[in-house]
Amino acid sequence: MSERKPRRFFWFEGVTRDEVERSLTDTTPTRLRQQGPRRQLVWAAALVIAALALTIFIPQEKIRTYTEMALLVATLLLYFQLRKSVRHVSDAPNEMLDERQVPIRDAAYTVAYRTLVTVGVVYGGLLMLVSPGRVLAELVTPNYWWTLLFSFLMTCACLPAMVLAWNMPSEPQD
Repeated sequence: MSERKPRRFFWFEGVTRDEVERSLTDTTPTRLRQQGPRRQLVWAAALVIAALALTIFIPQEKIRTYTEMALLVATLLLYFQLRKSVRHVSDAPNEMLDERQVPIRDAAYTVAYRTLVTVGVVYGGLLMLVSPGRVLAELVTPNYWWTLLFSFLMTCACLPAMVLAWNMPSEPQD
């Protein structure tokens, strides 16, 4: 029986083997591996995601559209920087992590899912307030659903890396 060839792309995790291996073995010093800048990155991502959700209250369509696009691009860039800052540990499959990294990643996912419940309640409350016939209905744009959906999906994608980035200590600089 032939030996199984290692997978090059992990579809569910959204990473490649080369990407994770390169990140885990990288010894180049960078500010992103220090706790302070990582926490600033987490704050920036949270603020940009919240700003994206709140663009539904911008009445001018052209300004709102440009702002949404800029914030969506910024959210994606911050997402990739967050993943890089935690060496893709938040997205790597078990087979690519050592026995110390797996429980750290799993603990971050537990906190992220618990946080996601709270965030989901906040988004649900916002949806209730802006629904037709509710308190804030006349203040939002007609197609606000898409913006809130993108904001919530980016929250879901970023939370594991955000929790890991917040909790990981600074790496020693050689």
